[in-house]
Amino acid sequence: MASRLKVLRVFKALHRTRMELFKEDTRALTAARRKINEEFRKNKNETSEENINQMIKMAAGVEVFLRQDVVQAEHVAEDRIQLRPRESLLLENVPYCDTPRKRSSSNNAPKQSCNDAPITRCE
Repeated sequence: MASRLKVLRVFKALHRTRMELFKEDTRALTAARRKINEEFRKNKNETSEENINQMIKMAAGVEVFLRQDVVQAEHVAEDRIQLRPRESLLLENVPYCDTPRKRSSSNNAPKQSCNDAPITRCE
């Protein structure tokens, strides 16, 4: 009974992630829904507790991967793609430092780190 609850929990988590990830893309929403349902239906009659736990771990890993690593993109022109990152992805980003460090003539002088340089945004 406990494994049934775990299966339902990861099933719902996958569908919630699908809804958030492909918010405005009905084609991707439908394809992801079909694939999730197909995979769970295919293994619906599994009785081995060990196999069920292994599949739960794999499904949870897929859900984490989708939530943390997938960014939706859209073709807006022949040579342009528009990325639509979610807010949760933007908060975890660290600004890239593209300014070179200043070298000092003496070895004892502290070097300027990337964190000391002013942050500039690309437009």
